[in-house]
Amino acid sequence: MLVELKGRRLCLRENVGTITLHRKQLFKLGLPYWVYVNGRAVGIMKGNDVSIRIPEGEYEVGIRLLFQLFRWQFYIGGSRRVSIADGEVQHYQITDRERVWNILFDVDMVLWIAEFFVTLPHPWGIVYKIVSDGFFVVWLIRIWVIRKRYFEIK
Repeated sequence: MLVELKGRRLCLRENVGTITLHRKQLFKLGLPYWVYVNGRAVGIMKGNDVSIRIPEGEYEVGIRLLFQLFRWQFYIGGSRRVSIADGEVQHYQITDRERVWNILFDVDMVLWIAEFFVTLPHPWGIVYKIVSDGFFVVWLIRIWVIRKRYFEIK
């Protein structure tokens, strides 16, 4: 359909489809995710799901969780190439790839907090510090390496 408006030609598409993203989380932190289509931000996902009405075609749909540290901005995210046809509705689930690492990190955080109240004897306290700090550094490096594909959209 071609429409003319005050001397300008506009193309209005009637052929649209819907992409629905569902968030699947173990813990409900309520952090908002930025939703991207072809690298451009189209909105914020505050709840557990979001629907995008989009013309038929092929798109790169992604999400990002942004962090700000002073003037630097970091993110972890994920994306997927989708192809949508006229009137089609597609559902995708967002999960993170790091379930085992997150469980280990959570256990380490609980032990770190418990360390404020309980002091381990001499050799075990040093061993725990070395293992805990080493694990934290390895976890940070791993997150940094996979930050652009942390979330899986399937």
